[in-house]
Amino acid sequence: MKYINIIFLFLTLQLSAQSIDLATQVEAVVQPYMAEEGIVGLAVGVVQDGQVLLSSGYGTKEIGRDAPVDSLTNFLTASISKLFTATAIMQLHEQGRIDLQGKVTDYLPEFTMKDDRYKDITVYQLLTHTSGIANYFNPRFIQPPHDSVALSMFAEKLATKKLRFEPGVSLSEKTYSNSGYNMLGLIIERIAGCSFSAYMEEHLLSPVGMENSSFFIDSIPVERRSIPHRKQWLTGRISPSDYYPDIPQDKPCGNLNSCTADLCKWMLHNLSIYDTTKIHRGVIAPSSLRQMWTAQEEIDGYSTSVGLGWWIVNSATYGDYLFHVGNDPGFSATLMLWPEHGFGLVLLCNGMYPMDTVWNKIPFAIVDLFKKEWQD
Repeated sequence: MKYINIIFLFLTLQLSAQSIDLATQVEAVVQPYMAEEGIVGLAVGVVQDGQVLLSSGYGTKEIGRDAPVDSLTNFLTASISKLFTATAIMQLHEQGRIDLQGKVTDYLPEFTMKDDRYKDITVYQLLTHTSGIANYFNPRFIQPPHDSVALSMFAEKLATKKLRFEPGVSLSEKTYSNSGYNMLGLIIERIAGCSFSAYMEEHLLSPVGMENSSFFIDSIPVERRSIPHRKQWLTGRISPSDYYPDIPQDKPCGNLNSCTADLCKWMLHNLSIYDTTKIHRGVIAPSSLRQMWTAQEEIDGYSTSVGLGWWIVNSATYGDYLFHVGNDPGFSATLMLWPEHGFGLVLLCNGMYPMDTVWNKIPFAIVDLFKKEWQD
């Protein structure tokens, strides 16, 4: 027993040393970008091989205030929320309650639009941004008195609109539809018999252990909230924003509030479902996850395709990976997985103005720290 304890202590010290070294390396990567872009606050989470390697914060929750960002600091994840909505749809699909090729009107018989093509829209097309529904991402599109009726009111407002494209349209940046994911949220409500937020709490957030996350900003303790920031393009001045994008009808497409501590759990949960060599009861079956992670629709001329919720890239430099990014006034975020390497990375920022850096620069600079190890 004495020797086992010594070995355990050695391994623990070794992991701690690796974590400290990684934290130093990531900070060296992050800080120059933060200085260059004027990033106020940033949180980074890194997981690999079933462990959280890093969950740290940099900068502050609000400019000019001594309020350091940490692993529990809350940020709006914006469109990363779609990964959770898509997973909920797959749960109901596993239960035989949703047919992905079924028509939306099969589940929402009252749904209508101003041209008859809406009758052909399928659940699959909502998931893959090929439904043809325009992107009505506007807090003034409707003004629901309560969250419980927001999605129903959203669908009612669509009755006054026409489709932008034919259902089944070829995927492109123009077909991306937040509105389609709001309709998925309404389907979840209708089938589950409860509000979208209640379903997500009971069947996704709680089982994964994401106790610090919510689709309601008011549920996040004030001391853990990160303040959104904006940049004045003429002067370059960065200041807190007086607008927090908490839009009731947009919860399914973009209103999950979370932190790196919880999103590291989410990444590890998905990676553990993928690793079928281990016994793990996940929120969805491995077969469902693999379907979500399989290219369903491709964008002509690009190496990027979409699965069910997740975006998929076949990169000559970085290999095959999955991702989703998000941005909303005051926030930007990215979440990426390399399943074959058991690796995941999440970045959360309290500004939208540096989103290109948050999406395309810092993540790959961090991945570069691991790339040689993957190739060896």
